[in-house]
Amino acid sequence: MEAELGLSSAEAEAKTRWLSSVDAEAVPGSGVSVVEAEAASWIASHKEIADMNQYWYSPATISKMVRVIRRHCIGDTGDAKAPLDCAFVSTPSIFFALEKAERANSRVLDYDRQLGTEEEGMFFYDFNEPAENLPAEMKGAFRSVVIDPPFITRDVWEKYAESARWLLAPGGLIIATTVAENAPMMAELLGVRPNQFLPSIPNLPYQYAMYTSFDAPDLDAVNAEVPVDPAELLRSAQAGYEANKARASEAPVRGKGNGAYDFEAMLEAAMKNGAHP
Repeated sequence: MEAELGLSSAEAEAKTRWLSSVDAEAVPGSGVSVVEAEAASWIASHKEIADMNQYWYSPATISKMVRVIRRHCIGDTGDAKAPLDCAFVSTPSIFFALEKAERANSRVLDYDRQLGTEEEGMFFYDFNEPAENLPAEMKGAFRSVVIDPPFITRDVWEKYAESARWLLAPGGLIIATTVAENAPMMAELLGVRPNQFLPSIPNLPYQYAMYTSFDAPDLDAVNAEVPVDPAELLRSAQAGYEANKARASEAPVRGKGNGAYDFEAMLEAAMKNGAHP
């Protein structure tokens, strides 16, 4: 897979060995990976703020995402040629799980100014403001983005998608999380698809899926933390999407007036659906 993403076979083998050694690093006597332990410590010291819709991933999910990011997004990998590795857009828990040297070539964009007051790579981000308000040197400067908005609605995702396009270099990679029901919208806006691995977000009242714009073998496995069948979740979400789409297509087409029906608009809709007068 690495060779397909721009690495030679030798480079891919070396990176795989490095990833294996990093994964093997554990806190003595705990059996917990260093990344997972540091993520747990960061979460404990940064309480979620309900008014900001902050919900942190579990430490184990953070560890898995860090592995994917290290494999595909950090360093000279992929087709995207850019000076910076990754823009963590509303995903601070992932950014701060990286080693300091890794963070130096990435940036975190977040609304919560208190998360990284001493972190040079921390920048204020408000999705309601245009991406052009960010430092000009960030435009097209990233090989990848990791996104988790505070809301799941289309209007919010459209703004995040606009920011992602502004930040990414051509050929840049995307990792994002949102509900499975958003799969058609996510494919449309960002060209991403859901994976088998479902992220654990302990305090979130509904289950998210993890989307990528690239093949990520590490996300092919089921997450033991999440007692949900990913295939069933995605099937159910698709069925719900199709049902909503069907209901929308059957809704009466009204004109501009209050309660008025627009015959020409109704005829046009019928023709689009394959009906003939």
